[in-house]
Amino acid sequence: MIRLYNTLVISILLYGSETWTLLKADERRLEAFHMNCQRRILGIRWFHVVTNASVTSQTCEEGLAIGICRRRLSIFGHVRRLLEATPAHSALRLAVDTRARGKQPDIRPEWKRQRRRPCRTWVQQIEDDTGLNANDAWRFAHDRKSWRALRSVAGQAFQ
Repeated sequence: MIRLYNTLVISILLYGSETWTLLKADERRLEAFHMNCQRRILGIRWFHVVTNASVTSQTCEEGLAIGICRRRLSIFGHVRRLLEATPAHSALRLAVDTRARGKQPDIRPEWKRQRRRPCRTWVQQIEDDTGLNANDAWRFAHDRKSWRALRSVAGQAFQ
């Protein structure tokens, strides 16, 4: 039943998740849905006192935040290692350089954001996932072996 859940539900739920920037509230909602589905599969009702840790140990499933983090870091490393002439590589390099400078690449009146809380960028999310600044992550992602090792460690930080 868990294999069906992973195939039919999780694959659809996480489609395109490597490009998401999540707030803590979003992560909590996703994890609540994930736990609710696992409890239904195991037949655990609300009046049974069962912790999330015991449900997770029974199903051997990792949290959704860990999977999303791994996907995000995977695509970052992949785009980093593309040829420099590739548009995706150039766009990511511009985003990393912009983040390192801490300002917009070009100040135009039509680029002015509305007054409210600033949106989190994808590069900021990568910085939070790795614990590195954008330039260090960019340099580190060039070597596939070390980036994969960092990816596995970053995913365990969410547990």
